[in-house]
Amino acid sequence: MLKILTGMLAALVGATSALAQPAASGSDTQVMVLGTFHFDGGGRDYVNPEVDDFLSPQRQQEIADILDRIEAFQPDRIIVELEPEHEDWINERYRAWRAGEAELTVNERDQIGLRLAARMGHEQVWAVDYQNGMDFQAMMGAAQAAGQTHLLEGFQQTIGDVEAFFSRNADGTIRERLIDANSPEAMGFHQMYLTLAQAGTVDDPVGAHQMAAWWGRNMVIFARIAQISQPGERVLVVYGSGHKYLLDQYLEGAPGFTLIDPLDYLQ
Repeated sequence: MLKILTGMLAALVGATSALAQPAASGSDTQVMVLGTFHFDGGGRDYVNPEVDDFLSPQRQQEIADILDRIEAFQPDRIIVELEPEHEDWINERYRAWRAGEAELTVNERDQIGLRLAARMGHEQVWAVDYQNGMDFQAMMGAAQAAGQTHLLEGFQQTIGDVEAFFSRNADGTIRERLIDANSPEAMGFHQMYLTLAQAGTVDDPVGAHQMAAWWGRNMVIFARIAQISQPGERVLVVYGSGHKYLLDQYLEGAPGFTLIDPLDYLQ
Protein backbone atom coordinates (compact mmCIF):
# COMPACT_ATOMS: atom_id res chain seq x y z
CA MET A 1 0.00 0.00 0.00
CA LEU A 2 2.86 2.37 0.87
CA LYS A 3 4.38 1.82 -2.58
CA ILE A 4 1.04 2.52 -4.24
CA LEU A 5 0.56 5.76 -2.28
CA THR A 6 4.13 6.84 -2.99
CA GLY A 7 3.64 6.17 -6.70
CA MET A 8 0.38 8.12 -6.76
CA LEU A 9 2.03 11.05 -4.98
CA ALA A 10 4.95 11.04 -7.42
CA ALA A 11 2.57 10.98 -10.37
CA LEU A 12 0.56 13.86 -8.90
CA VAL A 13 3.68 15.94 -8.27
CA GLY A 14 4.88 15.23 -11.80
CA ALA A 15 1.56 16.25 -13.31
CA THR A 16 1.44 19.41 -11.22
CA SER A 17 4.99 20.31 -12.24
CA ALA A 18 4.10 19.85 -15.88
CA LEU A 19 1.10 22.14 -15.54
CA ALA A 20 3.18 24.74 -13.74
CA GLN A 21 5.71 25.04 -16.54
CA PRO A 22 5.49 28.49 -18.19
CA ALA A 23 4.67 28.82 -21.85
CA ALA A 24 7.51 29.27 -24.30
CA SER A 25 8.97 32.75 -23.94
CA GLY A 26 8.02 33.70 -27.49
CA SER A 27 4.34 33.24 -26.71
CA ASP A 28 4.39 34.80 -23.25
CA THR A 29 2.46 37.98 -22.57
CA GLN A 30 5.00 40.58 -21.46
CA VAL A 31 3.54 42.81 -18.75
CA MET A 32 5.05 45.95 -17.28
CA VAL A 33 3.36 47.24 -14.13
CA LEU A 34 4.29 50.92 -13.88
CA GLY A 35 3.60 51.89 -10.29
CA THR A 36 2.52 55.52 -9.96
CA PHE A 37 1.50 58.07 -7.38
CA HIS A 38 -1.55 60.23 -8.06
CA PHE A 39 -0.60 63.22 -10.21
CA ASP A 40 -3.59 65.18 -8.89
CA GLY A 41 -2.56 64.71 -5.26
CA GLY A 42 -4.91 61.84 -4.63
CA GLY A 43 -6.38 61.96 -1.16
CA ARG A 44 -7.81 58.48 -1.62
CA ASP A 45 -4.84 56.61 -0.16
CA TYR A 46 -3.54 56.32 3.40
CA VAL A 47 -0.35 58.12 2.32
CA ASN A 48 -0.63 60.75 -0.44
CA PRO A 49 2.66 62.23 -1.71
CA GLU A 50 2.71 65.98 -2.29
CA VAL A 51 2.45 67.23 -5.87
CA ASP A 52 2.56 70.60 -7.59
CA ASP A 53 1.07 71.61 -10.94
CA PHE A 54 1.79 68.72 -13.29
CA LEU A 55 0.23 70.69 -16.15
CA SER A 56 2.98 73.31 -15.93
CA PRO A 57 5.41 73.48 -18.90
CA GLN A 58 8.27 72.02 -16.86
CA ARG A 59 6.23 69.07 -15.57
CA GLN A 60 4.74 68.46 -19.02
CA GLN A 61 8.27 68.23 -20.41
CA GLU A 62 9.15 65.74 -17.68
CA ILE A 63 6.10 63.64 -18.53
CA ALA A 64 7.10 63.71 -22.20
CA ASP A 65 10.50 62.32 -21.17
CA ILE A 66 8.78 59.48 -19.30
CA LEU A 67 6.61 58.73 -22.33
CA ASP A 68 9.72 58.62 -24.53
CA ARG A 69 11.23 56.03 -22.22
CA ILE A 70 8.14 53.84 -21.76
CA GLU A 71 7.33 54.04 -25.48
CA ALA A 72 10.51 52.03 -26.07
CA PHE A 73 8.65 49.08 -24.51
CA GLN A 74 6.25 49.32 -27.47
CA PRO A 75 3.10 48.26 -25.62
CA ASP A 76 0.33 46.69 -27.67
CA ARG A 77 -2.22 47.42 -24.96
CA ILE A 78 -2.44 49.95 -22.13
CA ILE A 79 -4.41 49.27 -18.96
CA VAL A 80 -5.32 51.95 -16.43
CA GLU A 81 -6.61 52.06 -12.84
CA LEU A 82 -10.32 52.43 -13.46
CA GLU A 83 -13.34 50.16 -13.02
CA PRO A 84 -14.54 48.36 -16.20
CA GLU A 85 -17.92 50.08 -15.99
CA HIS A 86 -16.12 53.39 -16.67
CA GLU A 87 -14.12 52.11 -19.64
CA ASP A 88 -16.54 53.59 -22.19
CA TRP A 89 -16.36 56.94 -20.37
CA ILE A 90 -12.57 57.23 -20.53
CA ASN A 91 -12.44 56.06 -24.13
CA GLU A 92 -15.08 58.59 -25.17
CA ARG A 93 -12.89 61.28 -23.59
CA TYR A 94 -9.85 59.78 -25.31
CA ARG A 95 -11.49 59.99 -28.74
CA ALA A 96 -12.73 63.52 -28.07
CA TRP A 97 -9.23 64.63 -27.04
CA ARG A 98 -7.66 63.10 -30.13
CA ALA A 99 -10.22 64.95 -32.22
CA GLY A 100 -9.31 68.24 -30.51
CA GLU A 101 -12.65 68.46 -28.75
CA ALA A 102 -11.53 67.92 -25.14
CA GLU A 103 -8.63 68.50 -22.78
CA LEU A 104 -6.78 65.93 -20.74
CA THR A 105 -6.93 66.07 -16.95
CA VAL A 106 -3.86 65.99 -14.72
CA ASN A 107 -4.67 62.43 -13.60
CA GLU A 108 -1.96 59.86 -14.43
CA ARG A 109 -4.54 57.84 -16.39
CA ASP A 110 -4.64 60.72 -18.86
CA GLN A 111 -1.07 61.98 -18.66
CA ILE A 112 0.56 58.57 -19.07
CA GLY A 113 -2.16 56.17 -20.21
CA LEU A 114 -4.00 58.25 -22.81
CA ARG A 115 -1.01 60.21 -24.05
CA LEU A 116 1.04 57.08 -24.60
CA ALA A 117 -1.92 55.29 -26.21
CA ALA A 118 -2.18 58.17 -28.70
CA ARG A 119 1.54 57.93 -29.47
CA MET A 120 1.13 54.22 -30.15
CA GLY A 121 -1.94 54.76 -32.31
CA HIS A 122 -4.18 52.69 -30.03
CA GLU A 123 -7.92 52.98 -30.44
CA GLN A 124 -8.62 52.60 -26.72
CA VAL A 125 -7.31 51.86 -23.25
CA TRP A 126 -8.61 49.14 -20.92
CA ALA A 127 -9.95 49.39 -17.35
CA VAL A 128 -9.55 46.57 -14.80
CA ASP A 129 -9.89 48.01 -11.29
CA TYR A 130 -11.95 46.32 -8.60
CA GLN A 131 -13.21 47.85 -5.37
CA ASN A 132 -14.15 45.76 -2.35
CA GLY A 133 -13.35 48.13 0.50
CA MET A 134 -10.74 47.94 3.25
CA ASP A 135 -11.55 49.22 6.72
CA PHE A 136 -8.39 50.58 8.35
CA GLN A 137 -10.34 51.86 11.33
CA ALA A 138 -11.72 48.39 12.04
CA MET A 139 -8.18 47.00 12.10
CA MET A 140 -6.90 49.81 14.30
CA GLY A 141 -9.83 49.31 16.67
CA ALA A 142 -9.34 45.54 16.79
CA ALA A 143 -5.64 45.92 17.59
CA GLN A 144 -6.44 48.47 20.29
CA ALA A 145 -9.11 46.24 21.85
CA ALA A 146 -6.74 43.27 21.83
CA GLY A 147 -3.96 45.26 23.48
CA GLN A 148 -1.70 44.87 20.44
CA THR A 149 0.14 48.13 20.97
CA HIS A 150 3.23 46.72 19.28
CA LEU A 151 1.25 46.33 16.05
CA LEU A 152 -0.08 49.88 16.22
CA GLU A 153 3.39 51.24 16.92
CA GLY A 154 4.90 49.17 14.10
CA PHE A 155 2.25 50.33 11.66
CA GLN A 156 2.72 53.99 12.55
CA GLN A 157 6.49 53.59 12.26
CA THR A 158 6.11 52.15 8.77
CA ILE A 159 3.72 54.92 7.75
CA GLY A 160 6.31 57.44 8.89
CA ASP A 161 8.99 55.65 6.88
CA VAL A 162 6.74 55.65 3.80
CA GLU A 163 6.03 59.36 4.12
CA ALA A 164 9.72 60.14 4.57
CA PHE A 165 10.69 57.96 1.62
CA PHE A 166 8.24 59.53 -0.81
CA SER A 167 9.00 63.06 0.45
CA ARG A 168 12.71 62.85 -0.25
CA ASN A 169 12.18 63.60 -3.96
CA ALA A 170 9.10 65.80 -3.58
CA ASP A 171 10.91 68.57 -5.49
CA GLY A 172 12.57 66.19 -7.93
CA THR A 173 11.53 65.25 -11.44
CA ILE A 174 8.53 63.05 -12.06
CA ARG A 175 10.88 60.41 -13.44
CA GLU A 176 12.86 60.39 -10.19
CA ARG A 177 9.65 60.02 -8.23
CA LEU A 178 8.46 57.16 -10.42
CA ILE A 179 11.83 55.44 -9.99
CA ASP A 180 11.24 55.67 -6.24
CA ALA A 181 7.67 54.34 -6.59
CA ASN A 182 8.88 51.26 -8.48
CA SER A 183 12.02 50.60 -6.44
CA PRO A 184 12.67 47.51 -4.31
CA GLU A 185 12.64 49.78 -1.24
CA ALA A 186 9.11 50.95 -2.03
CA MET A 187 7.99 47.35 -2.59
CA GLY A 188 9.34 46.49 0.85
CA PHE A 189 6.77 48.74 2.47
CA HIS A 190 4.10 46.18 1.56
CA GLN A 191 5.11 44.38 4.76
CA MET A 192 2.84 46.75 6.68
CA TYR A 193 -0.17 44.83 5.33
CA LEU A 194 1.11 41.72 7.09
CA THR A 195 1.42 43.76 10.27
CA LEU A 196 -2.21 44.81 9.90
CA ALA A 197 -3.22 41.21 9.18
CA GLN A 198 -2.37 40.31 12.79
CA ALA A 199 -4.91 42.75 14.28
CA GLY A 200 -7.60 41.12 16.38
CA THR A 201 -7.85 37.77 18.13
CA VAL A 202 -7.88 34.08 17.29
CA ASP A 203 -11.67 34.10 17.57
CA ASP A 204 -12.09 37.36 15.66
CA PRO A 205 -9.18 37.86 13.22
CA VAL A 206 -10.35 41.24 11.92
CA GLY A 207 -7.03 42.14 10.31
CA ALA A 208 -6.72 38.84 8.46
CA HIS A 209 -10.20 39.23 6.99
CA GLN A 210 -9.45 42.77 5.86
CA MET A 211 -6.15 41.74 4.33
CA ALA A 212 -7.81 38.82 2.57
CA ALA A 213 -9.94 41.48 0.88
CA TRP A 214 -6.80 43.40 -0.16
CA TRP A 215 -5.09 40.30 -1.55
CA GLY A 216 -8.38 39.38 -3.21
CA ARG A 217 -8.85 42.81 -4.77
CA ASN A 218 -5.46 42.57 -6.42
CA MET A 219 -6.17 39.00 -7.52
CA VAL A 220 -9.26 40.23 -9.37
CA ILE A 221 -7.20 43.02 -10.97
CA PHE A 222 -4.58 40.46 -12.03
CA ALA A 223 -7.26 38.14 -13.43
CA ARG A 224 -8.77 40.97 -15.47
CA ILE A 225 -5.34 41.88 -16.85
CA ALA A 226 -4.87 38.25 -17.87
CA GLN A 227 -8.36 37.94 -19.32
CA ILE A 228 -8.00 40.85 -21.74
CA SER A 229 -4.36 40.22 -22.69
CA GLN A 230 -3.34 38.03 -25.60
CA PRO A 231 -0.33 35.68 -25.91
CA GLY A 232 2.70 37.44 -27.33
CA GLU A 233 1.41 40.93 -26.52
CA ARG A 234 3.29 43.62 -24.63
CA VAL A 235 0.99 45.11 -22.02
CA LEU A 236 1.55 48.27 -19.96
CA VAL A 237 -0.37 48.52 -16.68
CA VAL A 238 -0.46 52.05 -15.20
CA TYR A 239 -1.45 51.57 -11.57
CA GLY A 240 -1.02 52.96 -8.08
CA SER A 241 2.30 51.79 -6.70
CA GLY A 242 0.62 50.26 -3.65
CA HIS A 243 -0.77 47.54 -5.92
CA LYS A 244 2.51 46.78 -7.68
CA TYR A 245 3.93 44.34 -5.13
CA LEU A 246 1.02 41.90 -5.42
CA LEU A 247 0.40 42.40 -9.13
CA ASP A 248 4.08 41.67 -9.81
CA GLN A 249 3.90 38.61 -7.58
CA TYR A 250 0.82 37.23 -9.32
CA LEU A 251 2.13 37.92 -12.83
CA GLU A 252 5.57 36.49 -12.06
CA GLY A 253 4.03 33.29 -10.72
CA ALA A 254 1.45 32.83 -13.48
CA PRO A 255 2.35 30.62 -16.46
CA GLY A 256 2.30 32.41 -19.79
CA PHE A 257 3.43 35.79 -18.45
CA THR A 258 6.80 37.52 -18.38
CA LEU A 259 7.19 40.43 -15.97
CA ILE A 260 9.02 43.49 -17.34
CA ASP A 261 10.72 45.86 -14.90
CA PRO A 262 9.86 49.54 -15.58
CA LEU A 263 13.12 50.57 -13.93
CA ASP A 264 14.96 49.19 -16.96
CA TYR A 265 13.24 51.95 -18.96
CA LEU A 266 12.94 54.74 -16.40
CA GLN A 267 16.63 54.58 -15.46
